[in-house]
Amino acid sequence: MTPKELRAAMKAQKKALKAQLDANPFVQEARRKRRIRRAVVSAAALLLLLFVRCDCGEGPVIEPAVPDAGVVRDAGVKVAAKVLKRPPLPGKVEPQPRPDLGPQAPPSPSWLDEFRMQVAARSPRLAECFTGIENAGAIRWSTSVNPNGGTVSDHELSPTGVGVDLTKEQRTCILEVLSKPVYQLKVPGNEGLPNRVSLVIEF
Repeated sequence: MTPKELRAAMKAQKKALKAQLDANPFVQEARRKRRIRRAVVSAAALLLLLFVRCDCGEGPVIEPAVPDAGVVRDAGVKVAAKVLKRPPLPGKVEPQPRPDLGPQAPPSPSWLDEFRMQVAARSPRLAECFTGIENAGAIRWSTSVNPNGGTVSDHELSPTGVGVDLTKEQRTCILEVLSKPVYQLKVPGNEGLPNRVSLVIEF
């Protein structure tokens, strides 16, 4: 094969390879994306060029103010000074009295003093419940009082003295004395509801 025929064969083979490459879908997709990218870059460059070549005006020229005649200028200064000398509007608000909204303790029932006196009258019987306790002390007795029937219930005994420890028998004795007999209380018509009462009993 002569050199001329060899070049013709290589040229034909190169052309066939190029045609095969152009028919490849991956190559076609890459070329399409490259064309789109080039078009976007060209459009952006053209738009930037238009902005650069835009004939932007310098805006209106603000001429320096020319002072008016002396009489008019003095009048304006006097008016401005007069306006500035006006007294400021009063902004202080006088304090207003407000009602006390704090929690207020409910009034004590009218029969409470009578109940305390009847509890104190049971002191000799209560003293028998503290047999065996050498040191003096005190207990806090909290109970619900039904003023209509004079009964007490829902008891709580809390020793307040140092070293005071009541036995089970002593607690039973104290509650027995404080519960029986029932209390005789004079209750008005509007104070018949049970009340929680707390008393300190010393021994």
